[in-house]
Amino acid sequence: GLIRMLHLNDEPKLTGGSSAAGTDDQNTPIWKVLVFDSFCRDIVSTVLRVNDLRDNGITVHMLLEAQRTSIPDVPAVYFIQPKPESIKRLAEDLARDLYELYYVNFSSSLPRTLLEEFAVQTAATGTSHQIAQVYDQYLNFLCPEESMFSLHFPNTFESIHSPAMTDTAISSLIDRIVSALFSVLLTLKSVPTICAPRGNAAEMVATRLDAKLREHIMNSRQNLFAEGVEDIVAQSRRPVLVLLDRDIDLGSMLMHSWTYQALIHDLYNIKLNQIAITQTDNAGRKAKKTYDLSVSDSFWANNAALPFPE
Repeated sequence: GLIRMLHLNDEPKLTGGSSAAGTDDQNTPIWKVLVFDSFCRDIVSTVLRVNDLRDNGITVHMLLEAQRTSIPDVPAVYFIQPKPESIKRLAEDLARDLYELYYVNFSSSLPRTLLEEFAVQTAATGTSHQIAQVYDQYLNFLCPEESMFSLHFPNTFESIHSPAMTDTAISSLIDRIVSALFSVLLTLKSVPTICAPRGNAAEMVATRLDAKLREHIMNSRQNLFAEGVEDIVAQSRRPVLVLLDRDIDLGSMLMHSWTYQALIHDLYNIKLNQIAITQTDNAGRKAKKTYDLSVSDSFWANNAALPFPE
């Protein structure tokens, strides 16, 4: 996943043996620059901290939309959404010769039209030789916890039920949900049995997801669900994916949990596994301090799910 991407889409080499593409002969990481858009930044920051990036050879990480200066002789790993504006900005970076080589990673599948547009733009500037890799990573979702994922689509319930939403807008939103769920399933290497009630948005998602899975497995030259899978028997045991419309259980959104994690969220608003606490010093000056909530923190791991004040 992300770690492999940071090692230039090769397996990270942690101990002895021959060096991987993301490491040198002394088995130390090749130092790289990471460039991402705001959505992909949230994907990375949820599971990796600055020291984790440094351990994997990332010296600087910057937003695609920000003004950036040239860092010659250093390769750059791009992690961006497959959007026309992202393609345009990437082509501009190539034309400005900001970095030595470009390892381009898209969060989801890059449509052929955008791939052709990217090829035209790089051919016009004569910079295609600097592109070392182009990968579809299928990582357009967040993992706040080990057994939990989020599509990171705010206000989706409101959007789907808004009378102002057009059919085109709803269809586009459904396609985004299907794309993200496809990426989750591909990461898990699981082709599930899909269950959904009829007559609502969940049925639309289920129908399109089923079609997307069938098309990939039957028509793709390379079945990504079988790639790297050694236990064929385990893969054949299909899980069940239950898709439900949020309004089937409105009460749960109004209920208050007694867990320590819920208490912290109520007080400090957990966002991307971080909380910000405003502190006042003796001089009356206020400053915000940010804290990470990670499973590596033994206190948080042991108490997050416990009822408060146990």
